[in-house]
Amino acid sequence: MNSFEGKRILALIRGGDYAHAGEEEAIERAFRGVPKNPDHWMLDVGCGRGGSAEYLRRHGWGHVDGIDRDKDSIEYARTTYPEVAFHICDVLDVPRTVAREFDIVYMLNAFYAFSNQREALATLRRVAKPGAQLIIFDYTIGAKANEESLAVDGQILIPHAIRLSEIAAMLSDAGWEPGGIENLSTDYARWYATFVERIQLKRAEIEEIGGSDWYNFVLSMYSGLHGVIAQGTLGGAIVHARRLIS
Repeated sequence: MNSFEGKRILALIRGGDYAHAGEEEAIERAFRGVPKNPDHWMLDVGCGRGGSAEYLRRHGWGHVDGIDRDKDSIEYARTTYPEVAFHICDVLDVPRTVAREFDIVYMLNAFYAFSNQREALATLRRVAKPGAQLIIFDYTIGAKANEESLAVDGQILIPHAIRLSEIAAMLSDAGWEPGGIENLSTDYARWYATFVERIQLKRAEIEEIGGSDWYNFVLSMYSGLHGVIAQGTLGGAIVHARRLIS
């Protein structure tokens, strides 16, 4: 679902250019404790089609740059949301691509896709101002669960979900001071139950984009994901941290 076509279908189902769970409710939750400041600069890591970056900019949290490695999604975002600066960029290439430092660095269901999460965090620290906030909104996995337990039809849907028992050490090793963690597992179960219902309601429109194969794939994938979340193997959380000054 990280392809351009996949993100287009997600945007259709979610009713906006969002690829993350919870859409606008989730953005508000993630930024609930962040004061709005038009002078702040924020970096949206894994911005996709740009809807979340535009939502935050439009609602007064500050200026936003977005990065994503998918060229088609970035071209769409640049055309659709011209007041946000979007860059085609892998997370590990951020310092060579974005010529500024940020007050806030955030990820909305993007961190799970990074195969080297510690290196990603260390790289993002290099473009964060001293004391900058880090917000990670993402999936979590139980301490005793393994990635194979997340498989649906033989496919691991969430390859690098956050292990809450390990994230503080990972952040510290990468130069971030760990902060609070808000458990959203109940919300994730609710969001995905609603999402599966929306898929079924949007069947005709999904099939217009990708045919019946795409519809069947999306329904199977997200029904399976909801099942894994509902049984408690997978959950969600907001993880906060700050860039260490030294």
